[in-house]
Amino acid sequence: MIAHLPLAALVVVASALDVTSEGARPGPAAATIADAHAGQTPRESRGPEAWAAVDIDGRPWTDRRLRGRVVLLDFWATWCAPCLDDLPRLKRLHAQHASRGLTIIGVSLDRSPLRDFRSWLQRQGIAWPQVREIGLYDSPLARAFDVQAIPASFLFDREGRLQATSLRGEALDRRVSALMETR
Repeated sequence: MIAHLPLAALVVVASALDVTSEGARPGPAAATIADAHAGQTPRESRGPEAWAAVDIDGRPWTDRRLRGRVVLLDFWATWCAPCLDDLPRLKRLHAQHASRGLTIIGVSLDRSPLRDFRSWLQRQGIAWPQVREIGLYDSPLARAFDVQAIPASFLFDREGRLQATSLRGEALDRRVSALMETR
C-alpha cells in the first residue's frame, strides 16, 4: 500500500513503543509525552516520538531537522472556519518569532488541486511551509498524530519534546512566547 502513495504523502513515523522479542512496551518517549500532558484527555496527549513529511515545494521536514527550533504543527483546511479564524494569529506569531527560532508547519487536509491551493495560500499571504494531506483524517500524518478534528495543533520545544496540543488564542501566544524565551 505504501508503494502507491505519492511522495508528499509518505510519512515516516517512529512510535513511542519499544518493540522487543517479548512484545511492545512503552518507550521513553511515551513517558515524555504523557508527562507533558498530565491531566489532558488521552486523545490530546498522543503524538509520535518522531515524524517526517514533505511540503508542497518538495522540502523534507523532520523532527530531527527542526531540533533547536520551537515547532508548531498546525493541522487545518481552507474549508474550516475556526482554522481560518486562527490565521491572523499564526501570521502574527510567524512575523514575531520566525527569525528567533519558531517554525510553523501547516498540515492542510484540503483536497483541492495543488495549483488552486498554492494560489489560495499566496492570496492569503501565508508564508510558512505547508504539507498537504489529501486523505483527510486517514492521511499518514493525521493518523500519526491521532487528529480527529481540526483545527489541531502540536507545539514542540527546542529539544523536540511535545509541550502542548490544540492551543488556540491567547493560550497559544503565551505558550509560544514562553518557549521562545528558553534556550
